Amino acid sequence: MKAAALKSGQHEPRAMQGFLLALLSALTFSSLGLFAKLIYSQGFSVPQSLAWRFSLAALLLWIFVLATGRWRKPAALYRRLFLLGLFGFAPQAGLYFLTLRYLDPGLASLLLYLYPAFVIIAVLLMYRRKPSRRQLLALLLAMVGCVLTLWKSAELPVQGLVFGLILALAYALYLTASEKALKGIDPIFATAVIMAAAALFYWSITLVTGTLRLPSTTVAFAGILGIAVVATILPIVTLFASMERIGSADASLVSTAEPLFTIALSAVLLGERLSPLQLAGGACIISALLVLQVGRRMQVPLPGALPDSAE
Repeated sequence: MKAAALKSGQHEPRAMQGFLLALLSALTFSSLGLFAKLIYSQGFSVPQSLAWRFSLAALLLWIFVLATGRWRKPAALYRRLFLLGLFGFAPQAGLYFLTLRYLDPGLASLLLYLYPAFVIIAVLLMYRRKPSRRQLLALLLAMVGCVLTLWKSAELPVQGLVFGLILALAYALYLTASEKALKGIDPIFATAVIMAAAALFYWSITLVTGTLRLPSTTVAFAGILGIAVVATILPIVTLFASMERIGSADASLVSTAEPLFTIALSAVLLGERLSPLQLAGGACIISALLVLQVGRRMQVPLPGALPDSAE
């Protein structure tokens, strides 16, 4: 019993790190829409915006990777990460922007944040890990919070709903596959390879459609720099690092704080006022985070029991 308590004490700081990293990921991801608006205001199309976003992110990451010697990895690892970026990350990133053609950002985000439920189902099917009562309660609170925070009554086009559901499913499968593919791998190196693959994917589309555009204004460059660093490098690296510590299921549940951060940023930067429903939704999301973290700390593992992230 003493050994189990010692193991739990050693595991707790790592779990807290994972929780805080997932929160940081959600916070930085929440700035994506603000920077996207800057880029779109300068006449950039969706493929162009994504091509520049991932190219600059890849360039900055590779400068760091080469300077620190992190590039010395087996060729098989390069192939695995490149394929994950090309067929996993890049398509789901584009699906979000495609969904925005039919739905406003709030409803698109609401459908996207069905993905924690899909992650829990995918983890059960792929890794045979049953969700705990703590995870299910947190999922319920988070879903209610997202609905209250983002929902706006409107006539919803079927295309938007379909793309939104496909987006949530694609993101869930990507995260679930990433948990195993990235286990034990330096998150900065992994992100550098995945960003390069995503950049290649969207430059191919941009060049085929003949819509190449250079960032020739200060606003365009600021938007691309912000979306590459603040809304791409930071959230993806911290999300991968979080998944390494607490697993994809818990990391995805903590990430449901993103809509709350998005609303808060809009209130601070754009002067938008929070409605009572949005405040109630924020309270539900915060409650979900408390259930995850406080519930984790209150658990007393039995001798030989697996840590919570491996449930």
